[in-house]
Amino acid sequence: MPPLVALALAGAGLYVAGRFVKREMARIGHMLEEANREPKRVVIPLEKNPRTGVYQMREIDDE
Repeated sequence: MPPLVALALAGAGLYVAGRFVKREMARIGHMLEEANREPKRVVIPLEKNPRTGVYQMREIDDE
């Protein structure tokens, strides 16, 4: 009977470990999908100062 109990405990342990590994693989997969997405474009409004020829940030009206 004791070998049967040990076998049952080992089976339960493997089941729990398998579920944990499956959940971690799904979590990592979602993280990788998010990291590999196309980055959002960032538009930096620059304009050239005619006197100095230096590019500077253009003022943006948020209204």
